[in-house]
Amino acid sequence: MRIKIIGLLVALFLLFPLNANAWSEKDTLWEGAYLLAHVADWGQTRDIALQCSQGLYYEMNPVIGRCPNVHWVNTYFLGTALLHIGVANLLPQKYRRMFQAGTLGMELNFVNNNSNIGLTIKF
Repeated sequence: MRIKIIGLLVALFLLFPLNANAWSEKDTLWEGAYLLAHVADWGQTRDIALQCSQGLYYEMNPVIGRCPNVHWVNTYFLGTALLHIGVANLLPQKYRRMFQAGTLGMELNFVNNNSNIGLTIKF
């Protein structure tokens, strides 16, 4: 499952940067860093979904819901990964880096907080 998800993200990522907004090598590195953090958050959220019924953890993202099932978590994270790639691709170069850096910072914060409370990456 893990290899399929990562392979799909990489394949889609390679297809999206074909636009007139001058996608650079740095854009690719920033987007790749974001996607790595996003996949880590995804795995940790799957850990929440697997343990939620025990009452140990709950999800704080209101879009996902307090106690999501793994299928919904997978759907949400795949969709938001694709959305992020699309938005980054459409933004003019001037704003793309701000978007990528800001969202990467948010993801790293989520992953760090999840790790600090004992969540692991589960695929």
